Amino acid sequence: MNAVGKILVVFVTACSLGFVAFVAALRNGGPDWLGEMRSSELQKEFVFATEPGEQVMYSVKHRRTDKDLEGKTPVLAEVVLRARKRLDEDSNKKFQELSPQPQVLQDSLTALKEVIPVDRAGVELREKMYDERIQQLWDDMQAIGAEFSTATIQTQEILKVAQERREEGYRLSNQLELLRNDKFAGEEQRRVLGDELIRLDENKRRLERRQNQLKQRLGEYDR
Repeated sequence: MNAVGKILVVFVTACSLGFVAFVAALRNGGPDWLGEMRSSELQKEFVFATEPGEQVMYSVKHRRTDKDLEGKTPVLAEVVLRARKRLDEDSNKKFQELSPQPQVLQDSLTALKEVIPVDRAGVELREKMYDERIQQLWDDMQAIGAEFSTATIQTQEILKVAQERREEGYRLSNQLELLRNDKFAGEEQRRVLGDELIRLDENKRRLERRQNQLKQRLGEYDR
């Protein structure tokens, strides 16, 4: 009996030590839930809260909806797993929304095939209309170019005539200036000749008076 009791004591002691070692290994070598909670992937979508006390409580809230995920819990791993599960669900939902169904693609392809001939006819008709419009624009541009050339030639001729008229105007202006100078010189000459004529008339009258005086004296002598 003593031997069995000793064996049981040793067995229980070994099991206890093994369980303690298992717990220590699980605590030190298990998943890093705190690091997982602080990861940028979860922090971007969720807000984690910690309430201190006799028993620390953890909770997580979605950033965009501001909704708690299943309340508070004292186990950090449970909160992290909730957030990870919600993140996976959101990712799968978004993937389903962005991934088109094969039948939808087939229906879209069939509809496209049905409208291709109509679109092709419309495109060909529009292309023909565009070609005709381009040809019309080209013809109009050629006509405008011809009119521009004609207008350019006429403008050059008008400019040439205007230049000739300006030169003729300059020549007539010079001639007019010369005539004015000649007129002024003629008037000056006329004035000088008028003064000379007045002087000659005065000399003539003086000579006539002198002649009359001489005649009177001669008549007196003859008596």
